[in-house]
Amino acid sequence: MLSGGGMPEYLFGRTNGIIGLLKKLIQEGCRHAIETGAEKITADLLNTLALSPADLPGLDPGAGEVPDIPPPPASRKRRKPRNTVFDDRGTPASGTAG
Repeated sequence: MLSGGGMPEYLFGRTNGIIGLLKKLIQEGCRHAIETGAEKITADLLNTLALSPADLPGLDPGAGEVPDIPPPPASRKRRKPRNTVFDDRGTPASGTAG
């Protein structure tokens, strides 16, 4: 599931190819998949996880060892359709039921 389809490109884009970030992202993805019962790592699941410089301990920020970490892609949440039960559709035309 991590090597098929568009997942390799997704993982590279999320981690800029930094092995430590990749390891942390996969670990957190596994933990999240188990805890939520999803039991499958998907790009949507990984989009809910954020990486930070704290995920790479032992690096010296003063020496420029902390890499730029790309933010997760903006989630594409589906909006619920608007409830139209109480919308006023005006008065019915004469001669129609309603």
